[in-house]
Amino acid sequence: MWGDMVMMTAQTSDNDLALSAAAGNRDAFTELVRRYSAPLLAFCQQLLRDRNGAEDVVQESLLKAYRSLERFDPQRRFGAWLYKIAQNLCFDQLRARRRLQPLPEIELAAAPPLTEAHFGELDAAVARLGAKHQAVLHYKYALGWNAREIAEQLELSPSDVRVCLHRAIKTLRERLA
Repeated sequence: MWGDMVMMTAQTSDNDLALSAAAGNRDAFTELVRRYSAPLLAFCQQLLRDRNGAEDVVQESLLKAYRSLERFDPQRRFGAWLYKIAQNLCFDQLRARRRLQPLPEIELAAAPPLTEAHFGELDAAVARLGAKHQAVLHYKYALGWNAREIAEQLELSPSDVRVCLHRAIKTLRERLA
């Protein structure tokens, strides 16, 4: 039984921990929470632009993952599965916000070449992108995923991911020019 077999170490794979947690090992899931809480929060904050909302989504994502462990497919990466849950919850929250109020327009002045001082402007420009473009940028640059991995996560083709990435970068360049 996985709950008894997995001895947790820093090298224990996320999938092994998930299978062990599914078999009832709470310490295994606690380790997954430890590994994923901070990066998942950063991802959700990037999409939602709201720390409190991001914290709520992370909690809901982890709870949903815990309750669904028996349906986890070990052929997939646990991290991709968990990010998909969080991504869907973020998109749900963004859709609900749009129904409640229109997004404010943010005007950006022309920016000189990017330096440390311009991260705020870059962050604002990214915030104006659509959720799909933000997600593609995050998966590519924050998590280092390739087009195939992003495509699987977003249920797009790899070529659609490359087009989306190209358009997001082009839009950012225009807004920061």
